[in-house]
Amino acid sequence: MRGASLVITSIIVTSIFTFSCAGEEQQNSIIEESGDAPGKLWESSEIGEQWQIISPNNSTTIGTFPVNDSVDVFALQISSTNWTMVGFWVSNNESVRISVQRLNQSTWTIVEFADGDVGELGLDPGMHAIRLERNGGFEEEVAYRFTLENRGSFEGEGEFVNLAWMFTPFYVAAGLFLILPLVIVLWWNRGDLFSSKKDEELVENEKHILNALRDRFSINDLAKGREEITVALSILGEGSWNSASEELGKPEIRHFTENIDICVWRFEDSSNSLLIGVRTESFSWEMAAIRIFSPLGEVTSIQSVVPEMIFRDDEVFLGDLEEGSTTFVQIETLGNPPVVNMQISGLVDGKPIAAVPTNSIEMGEE
Repeated sequence: MRGASLVITSIIVTSIFTFSCAGEEQQNSIIEESGDAPGKLWESSEIGEQWQIISPNNSTTIGTFPVNDSVDVFALQISSTNWTMVGFWVSNNESVRISVQRLNQSTWTIVEFADGDVGELGLDPGMHAIRLERNGGFEEEVAYRFTLENRGSFEGEGEFVNLAWMFTPFYVAAGLFLILPLVIVLWWNRGDLFSSKKDEELVENEKHILNALRDRFSINDLAKGREEITVALSILGEGSWNSASEELGKPEIRHFTENIDICVWRFEDSSNSLLIGVRTESFSWEMAAIRIFSPLGEVTSIQSVVPEMIFRDDEVFLGDLEEGSTTFVQIETLGNPPVVNMQISGLVDGKPIAAVPTNSIEMGEE
């Protein structure tokens, strides 16, 4: 009797277990990936056959990333007339990331999305997307399985209330805060921004000074008007490089590098007088000096310098030249060597540098 009872009990337990497993399998159905899922959303009004359509009703989908494949996209269909809350997660695979995307049913653009190890998202009736993405390298095949859970329907997202008016004071304050630096910069530079007439007057003054200098340099006796020439050269040295290049004509020597720009002019009836312009670029020069020499070997010396600077034999000492500065100096040579060249030397960034133009001036000819 006792044996019969044990047999009956075993049959009942086995039946219950079998029924439970069948019910669980029915509640959470297994779906296999059909072919290789596309790696992007559909764009047309109808979804093509390559996108596998999945229902959110408690299903687990099994798929694979082949070698060199990193994204799989599935279609998710919400057939309920109300909104549905869908939960989702990837099982036992840290190298795969899942996200559910709510799509606009007309344009198929992404309106909202959710991701994470265990995520959920409310979806309106229609077709939405599930995106699986591989994390890491592409050297080997990766299998994955993800589960969808229907967590019930609910009524729409409700009516939205426009509360933008509450942020108006913030927008005004933020706008003033952002505009204030621009106002300050405009105020500081008001002289440069609103001084076109003044600039035109300065250009005319520069032209007048340059014409006067050209007349002075055409006189053999350069001692006359020495003070006027000194003042004029100092004014030009404040930043008249472009005007000098235009008004004095093409220089007989021009040497231009990223460190310095050198021009040398000579004028009628003053073959032994040279006007040298030096424009520093993106570097400053320390202990700068100009040396006049004859490439043919003749002895060349300096007789006078305007404005007054220290000179000895064939060299004039300019001193320190600031970055972006302009310096004009008039040099009168002693005697009349047939050919003259020049060299500017100094320290740039602590290193000695010499700039030597390739052209020379034939002093015996105009």
